[in-house]
Amino acid sequence: MIALLNPNANVEVVKTLDISTPPLSLGYLAAVLRREGFRVRVIDDLVENVGFEELLKRVKNALVVGITSTTPTFSSAMRYAKKIKEALPNIQVILGGVHVTFKPYDPLRSGYVDAVCIGEGEETIVEVAERVESGNGLDGVRGIIYRDESRIVNNGPREPIKNLDSLPFPAYDLMPLDSYRIFGYRLGHFPVITSRGCPFGCRYCSSSTFMGFRFRARSAKNVVDEVEWLVNDYDAEHIAFSDDTFTLSKRRVEAICEEIKSRGLDIDWSCSSRVDTINEDMLRKMKDAGCSAIYFGIESASETILEFYRKRINLEKAIKAIELTRKIGISAICSFIIGAPMERREDMESTLRLALKIDPDYAQFSILTPYPGTEIYQEARERGWLLTENYDEYTAGKPVLKNFYMSSEEVYRFLKYCYLRFYLRPRFIIREFKKGHFRVVWGILRKTLKV
Repeated sequence: MIALLNPNANVEVVKTLDISTPPLSLGYLAAVLRREGFRVRVIDDLVENVGFEELLKRVKNALVVGITSTTPTFSSAMRYAKKIKEALPNIQVILGGVHVTFKPYDPLRSGYVDAVCIGEGEETIVEVAERVESGNGLDGVRGIIYRDESRIVNNGPREPIKNLDSLPFPAYDLMPLDSYRIFGYRLGHFPVITSRGCPFGCRYCSSSTFMGFRFRARSAKNVVDEVEWLVNDYDAEHIAFSDDTFTLSKRRVEAICEEIKSRGLDIDWSCSSRVDTINEDMLRKMKDAGCSAIYFGIESASETILEFYRKRINLEKAIKAIELTRKIGISAICSFIIGAPMERREDMESTLRLALKIDPDYAQFSILTPYPGTEIYQEARERGWLLTENYDEYTAGKPVLKNFYMSSEEVYRFLKYCYLRFYLRPRFIIREFKKGHFRVVWGILRKTLKV
C-alpha cells in the first residue's frame, strides 16, 4: 500500500476563511498509482485532523508514505516525517512539492526523510513504488534525490510529462469530500488543471522553474471530459481552472468553451489570467460557457516595482481589461502585493488607490514573500534581505523581507489597512448583499477583521 499525506498546518486561508479544496497533486499521484495496480490511501489531515496516533494506524502497512508540502507547511511536513519514521522505521518516507524541489537537502539530512521528489511526481512516484515493492533501491530513478546510508544521491531531474492527456483524472473518491468548505459551507467546488508551464517568469513566482517555461496543455476534449465527469459523478457546482494563465492560448480557450456548450453542461467556472491575454470576443465566449470570475495579478501601481517583479504589464491596459471583464458580466478578482525592499509608503498608498479605482469585485492583498525557487528569494539571500528563514512565517501575510523605508510592523499594519479600506466600504458590502453573497461577505469580513 502507498499512503499519500497532506499535513495539517496553520494555513491562513483554511483557518481564517474556512476555504479548503481537494489536494489536486495527491489526487493525480493516487490516480496514476492505482492505474498501475497499487493500493493507495490518501490522508488529507489539513481537513481530517486525525492526530498522530490515528495517522500511524492508517499508514502502518504502507511501503511508502509520500508527504506533500508548500513552503509554509514544510515544518509541519517534517514533523509528520519524524513521527512516522520513529514509529515505523521500515517505511520509505518521501517528500514532494514545490518547496522541497528547491530545498531538498535539509529534509534528507534530518534522518527522517528517505527521498525527495523533484518537480512533477506522477511518473516518479510509480517508479519509486515499483522499486520499493520489488526490494530494489532508488539508484537511477530520475526525479529523485535520496539518502543511501551516509550518502545523499542526486539522480537528476525527470523530463516534464509531454502528453498531459495521458494522466488519469484525480482520485477524488479517496478523499474526504464532505470535509471541504468554502467560507464554511460544503459546496461542490473542484480544482482542474488544464495546462502546466508558464513562459512569463515573474520573479516572485516559482511556477516557471517548477513546471518549466514551456507551456504544455491538455486538449479541450480531455479537459471537458473531466468537467463532465465531475458534474455527473460528484455533483460539481463550480470548477476552478487553476492554471497559472488559463487564457494563454485564445484558440484553446475557445475550444474548451465550445466543448462545454456542445455538451450542454450547465457549470459555473473561474480561472486565472493576465490582463494582456484577453479580448472582448474571448471574454464573451467564456461568459457564455459559464465563466463567472477571473483572477488577475495587477500587483503594484509603481512601474519601478513592476519592473522589479518582471511583471511586464501596462497599467493603463490593465485598468481597461478589468473594466471590460466586468462589462461582459464576469467578476474580476485582483491581486496586489506590497512590501518589496525598495518600496516606499507612497508606493503602497498608490497601489491601494489603484485597487480602489479599479474597484474589482474582490481584491487580495499580500506581502511580498520570497519563496524558495524564485529569483527574488535568491537575490534576497545574496543581498541579506531575508529577515527569517523560519518557513512557518512565509504566509504572504507577514513580512519576511527587509524594507528599506518601513519597519516590518509598519508594513504589516499597512496590509491590514488595505483590507479594512477595501472591504469595509459600504459600496462593497451593499453590492455583495444585492448579489445575495451573504456567506461571502461574512467570510471576507472575518478575514478583514483578523488580518
